[in-house]
Amino acid sequence: MIILPDKENIQGEGRFRAIGSTLRDRRAFIVFTWRGGPNGKLRPISARYMHREEVANYEKAYPDIQDGQGS
Repeated sequence: MIILPDKENIQGEGRFRAIGSTLRDRRAFIVFTWRGGPNGKLRPISARYMHREEVANYEKAYPDIQDGQGS
């Protein structure tokens, strides 16, 4: 899994993108925010499976985690 800052955040809230694989090896894309400091909660904003083209781009950008076993 890769977690990156969300570049499209226009509301000033700290948002993140998570890109990774499910247990059934389907690629997923999740946008979330963290609220409430160190003991806060994760708030999902969007979650979906990735399209084939997105998967190809993801695997090209992150070749070390193609097998779904990334750290």
